Amino acid sequence: MFQYKVWVFKINTRRGWEFDQYFLSRSRGPYEMGDEGWIRSASSLRYLREEVKRGDVFLCYETDRKRLIGVARAASDGRDTGRDSLVDFCPPGQAVRLENPLVRRPDLDHIQAFTPSRGRGTVQKIDADEFLRLRRTMVRKNPSQAEALRRLLDHY
Repeated sequence: MFQYKVWVFKINTRRGWEFDQYFLSRSRGPYEMGDEGWIRSASSLRYLREEVKRGDVFLCYETDRKRLIGVARAASDGRDTGRDSLVDFCPPGQAVRLENPLVRRPDLDHIQAFTPSRGRGTVQKIDADEFLRLRRTMVRKNPSQAEALRRLLDHY
């Protein structure tokens, strides 16, 4: 179906970092995301080491605010050691910061990765069928960004 995998990258803004630092950055190159002190979950590290590939989609989710605020692409394969970051996101100008973020209830209820039953790791998988519905919801709630979302999501 898709040539890429879809992941949720979760942060808690109460720990001093917000995704808007990424989305509003003027960086023109890949943006380093997460480090070994930030991501400790064994499953998240395994996903980064073994499964995350350049071109995969990341959904940027703030756990404490319970909202999905944007979408980015991986600009590198994931890794669990070696450099400062564990994955690089595409330059912020290529990502989409949603004008109308999706909220946990009701927009994200159908996705297991947003529920406690899937685990609390920073990086979680999104199934292809879940993402199809989520993609429609993103476009429906952000019609003025439909073309930017299509360009980002259909790029690879």
